[in-house]
Amino acid sequence: MRIGELAGLPGLAPATIRCYERRGLLSRPSRTPAGYRTYSPEAGLQLRLIRWAKGVRFTLGETRELLRLVGEHAHKPSDRVRSRFDAKLREVEGRPLSNSRPPCGDLSSGRVSTHG
Repeated sequence: MRIGELAGLPGLAPATIRCYERRGLLSRPSRTPAGYRTYSPEAGLQLRLIRWAKGVRFTLGETRELLRLVGEHAHKPSDRVRSRFDAKLREVEGRPLSNSRPPCGDLSSGRVSTHG
């Protein structure tokens, strides 16, 4: 699937998806001979998880770790992955909301940050 199709799944702007690629949250997609990005179906699931993690105040590093854990769990389910996820969720629940700009833009408007 191409970036426009992928952006439609979780309601993200294509520029936000490219930002997530640059920041290492989303794997770099393969390219067609014409240079178009082509994504696997798993990329849509990863984007939903990134959006959720951002909503519950995970940092970029924590989101990367979460994506890694979920991928690990998908290949080999374990209680260790679930317990690490639960611990991280308890940790972020106590954090105050930040007034800083999101690193990859405003998800609801499709605006993209020019810094970072």
